[in-house]
Amino acid sequence: MSEFHPKKILYYCQSLVGIGHLACSLRVIQELLQHAEVDLIQGGLDTGKPLEHPRYRNLRLPTLLHEHESGGFFDPNDESGVDEIWDARSEAISGFLRGPYHAIVVEFYPFGRRRFKSEIQDLFRVVKEISGPVPIFTSVREVLVPRAVEKERRMVASVKKHIHTVFIRGDPEVIRLDETFSLAHEIKDRLCYTGYISPPAPQSWPKRKKQILVSQGGGNVGRELLEGAIGAAALMPDYSFLLATGSRTTSAEIDELRKTVRSKNVEIKPFLPDFQWHLMESAVSICMGGDNTLLDVITARTPTLAYPYQGNSEQGFRIKKFAEKGLIQELGVADLMPERLKEKIELALKAPYPTKSIAVNGAFVTSEKIKAVLAQTA
Repeated sequence: MSEFHPKKILYYCQSLVGIGHLACSLRVIQELLQHAEVDLIQGGLDTGKPLEHPRYRNLRLPTLLHEHESGGFFDPNDESGVDEIWDARSEAISGFLRGPYHAIVVEFYPFGRRRFKSEIQDLFRVVKEISGPVPIFTSVREVLVPRAVEKERRMVASVKKHIHTVFIRGDPEVIRLDETFSLAHEIKDRLCYTGYISPPAPQSWPKRKKQILVSQGGGNVGRELLEGAIGAAALMPDYSFLLATGSRTTSAEIDELRKTVRSKNVEIKPFLPDFQWHLMESAVSICMGGDNTLLDVITARTPTLAYPYQGNSEQGFRIKKFAEKGLIQELGVADLMPERLKEKIELALKAPYPTKSIAVNGAFVTSEKIKAVLAQTA
């Protein structure tokens, strides 16, 4: 029997607001580890659930987070200047790399993370120096924030220069990349729809409770959704409302939120690590519209009201498309008034669960595609 020699893959994932990009990356990495070694360079927030595997190494970079108002970066610990953090990140990466590598996978770039362009391209350069030319893959969500054509052209040029395959986390029967990226046709030979990256199908199911799960997502946006649910809870005393705040929500912000509670059927918890289990036992989910969250609720088969992040068009577009397929129900700003939200919840409780299915095996498909490319370049 021939000896197994796994390929070595370098993975780069930088999150800014929540943990959705990291969650997708880790699911792909778990599949890659079936046939490869993986070194992950990770920036941003953590999931709190470290991945352990004998063929897996992980570097957590000094954190830079995005400031919504200024558009710049900041140290969440308020200990270092931004330039100092960039230098520390560069030094950490240099000390972490152990080539040679057979491939690089980068999350979202060049369709996003342009502010990390120098760090990412330096990584490409160093890997090429120690490993020679290797295929570079990128994994992107199916909905992009629309950009000016000039910026799209720069993204296309970067893809043509650096990227072997663009893995699109989505089902083209639901959303196509060209609906939010007008120049997709110019790189169509490099696009690969993998299906959505979903959590594993549950092995067991808890009994549904008279519980409404309201989740803020991985970041700290959408507080108005939690406040609306607190108002609706006072009108629905027969149901318990479990409110899960975002991973970046501070203790002070949670305390302020608790002061607005007007009924005994509301429980507020920090970010839930066992989110999927709570989803499966809830009668209705009220959530934001990130791709990971929507796949979580679809996997749990929980009737869902989805509210989009108001800072850009991405979540609103996805929610609209999912709602058109009957997978979820859409919430707007006006629906957060207590009476309106109560009506929406009651409709969700009565409606039959949709039978429409979508492609959700994206992590496995991505891994298999990478495996096939590496086999050809061996």
